[in-house]
Amino acid sequence: MKHIILTLLFFSAVGITANAQSWDDQSWDDSGDGWGDDSDQSTDDQGDYNYDQGSGSTASDFTDSSSGDDSWGDDGGWGDDGGFDYGSGGDGYVRSARPTTEHKPYERFTGMPYDSASQLVTYVEIVEVIVPDRFLDLGGEDYSISDSLYARAISWMQTQFGKREAKQMIDRAGVATSGKEGQTIKAYVTMPLVVQLNKYQTVEAGTIEFDMELRFKDERYRYKFENFIHVQKSSAGDKTPDETYMEYYLTAKRNIRNNDKILIACNNQMNKLIDGLKATCEATPFIDDDDW
Repeated sequence: MKHIILTLLFFSAVGITANAQSWDDQSWDDSGDGWGDDSDQSTDDQGDYNYDQGSGSTASDFTDSSSGDDSWGDDGGWGDDGGFDYGSGGDGYVRSARPTTEHKPYERFTGMPYDSASQLVTYVEIVEVIVPDRFLDLGGEDYSISDSLYARAISWMQTQFGKREAKQMIDRAGVATSGKEGQTIKAYVTMPLVVQLNKYQTVEAGTIEFDMELRFKDERYRYKFENFIHVQKSSAGDKTPDETYMEYYLTAKRNIRNNDKILIACNNQMNKLIDGLKATCEATPFIDDDDW
């Protein structure tokens, strides 16, 4: 009996020892979790992402070779199957380094009135002056007759240029040879040319000179401005100033942008001059109700 008990204890001890040895071998040697020596694998060769870029010398050494993670493979949302790729933009998107710009050719200023017959820049218009019936009914004098329009034009010139300057301009043009006395005004006008350099800056660029003719009839008048010359200091330093006809600026193929600035400045000033003449000739006089 005692011999049998010892035999059973011996086999039990052997079984427990074998079981413990088997558990130790499976837990620490053959698990494949990256901590043993029997799998011949290191921490850099497992399924975890390898961030150590200094360990390799080629581009393939920096690439994740894991086949178990589909999110970074060819079939995932960031691969070559239509997903967004910051480097290449996918199959349907072409990335450009900078937006495409189109250069538009410069368009020359064409706002100057040009008479093809005389081949001169010419401002000309026949303006009618109609006196309101109510003004005549209230006892006002008819200011549309030629003598009244002539007197208004002289007043406009004196206000615009000054009394002495207006007389000098008329004397310089000489006596009007056409039309009756008091119905025609001829003058050679000289006025500063103000050029707009930009939105906030202007500069005086010499003067413009031109012939002015105003002819008057009852209830209408005609203005005509032509033979424009741009006068400025000599570019060569001479005492004689440079004189350039406006027609040259229209067709010159050099310095086009600056030429256009001169044309625009001249056109703007002429339009203001014409507006002032019209406003003076068409202004309805004030009637004092107490003057009777």
